[in-house]
Amino acid sequence: MSRGTMAIKNIIFDLCGPIITIDIEMINGKLREFGVSEEKPYQKLRDEGLTKRYEAGLVSPEEFCDELRKILHSGMSNEQINKAWNTLIKDFPKSHIELLRQLKREYRLFLLSNSDEINAQYFKDYLNGSSGFDLVHECFDEVFFSCELKDRKPSPPVFQHIVDKHRLEPSETLVVDDCKKHCDGAASIGLHTYFLKPGEDICEISIATL
Repeated sequence: MSRGTMAIKNIIFDLCGPIITIDIEMINGKLREFGVSEEKPYQKLRDEGLTKRYEAGLVSPEEFCDELRKILHSGMSNEQINKAWNTLIKDFPKSHIELLRQLKREYRLFLLSNSDEINAQYFKDYLNGSSGFDLVHECFDEVFFSCELKDRKPSPPVFQHIVDKHRLEPSETLVVDDCKKHCDGAASIGLHTYFLKPGEDICEISIATL
């Protein structure tokens, strides 16, 4: 990435997709390993609205586990549920680590992820453990998780919260996300956006060409 005509000074990255690659089928496989008979258990929980409510911080980890057991008719322990729920990261390219370190020298970087309480802590530990240093604090001015904000993308107030807290100028701020709806939510408050298409890598983006 390089500085272009937009005079971008701040970049808000989505986590899952742009920075790390996740695979929901890994969660499904682990849940089935723990005895769940549903073929697509994660999708079942999503269809019931549980995953979105959990990401928005509307249910506690204990309530999430209780509701999951009811929906999936499972006797899994909380520990098994947590383990299955954190079995989702497929890849964290070293090139992304180097890119973030490079960008940090020129831009203010932020991370904004629709993540629940179980995944949020795991993501932070994973990012630091995989990089071999405190990437969360050294590369980002602040990391925001939807469960802590009590709201989730694409809600415009989620983006507005970051802008207000860090006194960002929307015309100088770029959001990189692999969900078009999230980009639309950011654009509605005047932020620049880059929709990362399937198969596209953040290392291929040049701000100067946007």
